[in-house]
This record gives sequence, structure tokens and C-alpha cells, in this order.
Amino acid sequence: MKMNRIEKWMVNRTSSGNNGIKLAKKLLSYTRLDDGRQFLDIGCGQGNITMFLGSEYDARVTGIDIDEKELEKAIKANTNTGVKFLKQDARELSFEDRTQDLVLAFGVLHHIPDWQRAVGEIGRITKVDGYFVSAELVYPEWLTRIDDRSSFKFGLHTLDTNLLVRLLQDEGFVTVYTSNKKRRLWQEHEAVYQKKYEKAWARV
Repeated sequence: MKMNRIEKWMVNRTSSGNNGIKLAKKLLSYTRLDDGRQFLDIGCGQGNITMFLGSEYDARVTGIDIDEKELEKAIKANTNTGVKFLKQDARELSFEDRTQDLVLAFGVLHHIPDWQRAVGEIGRITKVDGYFVSAELVYPEWLTRIDDRSSFKFGLHTLDTNLLVRLLQDEGFVTVYTSNKKRRLWQEHEAVYQKKYEKAWARV
């Protein structure tokens, strides 16, 4: 689901962009990424983190989003030939299997009603030894129900982080780092996962 006007204003403020890059630096410190890699930023918006990745790493970086207007701004601001932006749905990625060394998604899954499909796609495209870096807001079900009935929806969906971890484990990921911070109305979930196996059964 696309962001409404209020959420766009919130995430596109300079302070929000700076905080996103600061969080990316923190979580990426738990990874080991060599030069010449392929990175994917899901839900890139105007591309602040995507372009940061392109400036910090010798990598080919792709940012995807479903909002054409946000993508237009990202494309206009980008000056790095190693960075590109595409319109794509996280539930139906065009990338071939095992092609991405890093998949990053900040504040994306809780906007997707069937977010499990996106997790399956992330597992499909990530290389063995590659990483999935995630930061999400976890809302209680009573709040997402209120949002669903609202005339000015934020498109919130409750993300079950325990299920998220189990699905990633089924895709061969192990948890490198995780943090959960409780706020008054939601929980902030941050995590770094590394794909160590093709599938869970590969460990047997």
C-alpha cells in the first residue's frame, strides 16, 4: 500500500532521512560485505538509504517502490551510475534466484497485508551468505483494526515477529542481531539475518 500524505511528510523529512541512514549504518555493522556486490533496498521511497548504500559500498544498488511519484524524485536526485530505481512490488520481485548479497527493508512489511509473500521472495533472491536487514514498527491488532476502519488509512498491518523469524529460518536464515524496543503504542523491531543455507532442510 502507498503511504498517505501525512506518512510521506513524516518519512521524507530531513531528520527522518538522517535517522534512517544512521540506523542503516548501525545494522550494516553486523554484516560482512565485500566489493562488487548486489544490493536491494525494498520500499526505497525517495531513495535516501539507497543512495547512501551506493556511496558507501562498491556495489550495484537497486531501490524499488510501488509509488511512482516517490521513485521520480529518487531518480531525479540520483547521480550515481551504480544506483538504479525500479517500480516493483515486494511480493513479486523480478530478480532471479540467489542474486542479491544484501536485501534491506525499513518500514515496509507492516504495510503489506500478506507480508509473508514478501518474506518468501526475499528468501528466494538472497544468496547463501547474503543478508536481510530489517527495521519494522509492530502495531497491536486493535490499532490496525482502527486504522482499517479509518477514512484516512495509514495501511497498517500487524507483523508477527515470531512468525517472521520462523519463515526466515525456513528460508535458511539465521539471526545475527535483533532488538525490540517497546513504545507506548507500538514496538520497534530491528534485525539482521544471514542466509546460511538454501533451505532449512539443508541443515539436516
